[in-house]
Amino acid sequence: MDKLNNKKAFLAAISASQGLEFEYNEKAILEDYNIQGENKSSLTIKILTVIGGFLATLAFLAFLLIAGLYNSEEGLLLFGALFIIIAIWLNTAYDTLIIDTFSVSTYIIGFILLTFGLAEMRVDINIVTVVISLIAIISLFITQNYILSFISILTISCSFLTLILFNDLYDLIHLYIVITTLLLTYIFSNEALLISSNVKISKLYNPSRIGLIIALLFGLIAVGKKHIIPLSTSQIWLPSIVMFCVIIYLVYRILKIINIKTLKSRLLIYALSCLILIPLVFSPSILGALIIILLSFLVNYKTGLAIGIISFIYFISQYYYDLNYTLLTKSIILFSSGIVFLIFYLFTSKIPHSNEKI
Repeated sequence: MDKLNNKKAFLAAISASQGLEFEYNEKAILEDYNIQGENKSSLTIKILTVIGGFLATLAFLAFLLIAGLYNSEEGLLLFGALFIIIAIWLNTAYDTLIIDTFSVSTYIIGFILLTFGLAEMRVDINIVTVVISLIAIISLFITQNYILSFISILTISCSFLTLILFNDLYDLIHLYIVITTLLLTYIFSNEALLISSNVKISKLYNPSRIGLIIALLFGLIAVGKKHIIPLSTSQIWLPSIVMFCVIIYLVYRILKIINIKTLKSRLLIYALSCLILIPLVFSPSILGALIIILLSFLVNYKTGLAIGIISFIYFISQYYYDLNYTLLTKSIILFSSGIVFLIFYLFTSKIPHSNEKI
């Protein structure tokens, strides 16, 4: 009760400080706070609930398979569609942890059944992929549940990758990376606008940013790890052009935030940035990891920052491992890159901000 009163006092203080023009729906805010409090539980309870809901759904699916569902294409389609509809309905009708967990398990299994049903009917893989992606897109408009939206975004991205791989259009992976990078940059750069524009869009913001980060990593792994897919080495630099521009734009945004105004300092930072980025033109995976790090730093997104740092270390290691040079040459390259990064760090840490005395 004390926490609820504190929330009311906090809202009243904000309203008093902002004046008569400040408007807010106190009832809706407090109701949402109460719902979050009711669904708040320990990590152990959440894990057990997720496992329990998933096992219960699998048990029901096992029962259907024992009953001979796998022998009926129509049955697979029917139950697949039914599971997806039930999952979406549960998320729109209820807002509790147990129901959310059960609906997510049902949603995933529904997609699996639907895919197997269409495959058993010998439907073309392109049509199956398009149908699955369309269902995922429609579900985003109907329900904005965090996990369901996250799964839908991953389903859409995996559908595009499936179309590329099964049609042997391997070089289109570069276009996939570019589109995903631009979408991710737009979402992170317009965080305040997206959160405040619409209730549905604001609920989709969090799952969208983590979903697009994972989707981008799928593409970066495809080009960062040799021999996963047969790519033309002459075109590997194409997505790097867009990524180079995005990183320079992000450096510009960060310089504005940390308030570095002197032209000499800004030009020197841009020059050092280009010096670091130019050797990485033939490794878009490293540039992609840098974009994830910079975007996460821009909005203080710790999960994305951790993912970006881990992927950056992995892609750098993979890049130098794949180089056709001697160990000594690789060591020199790695050492030189480290020196450039240290110079960049020392320079930026010594730059006085506009609010500091020079």
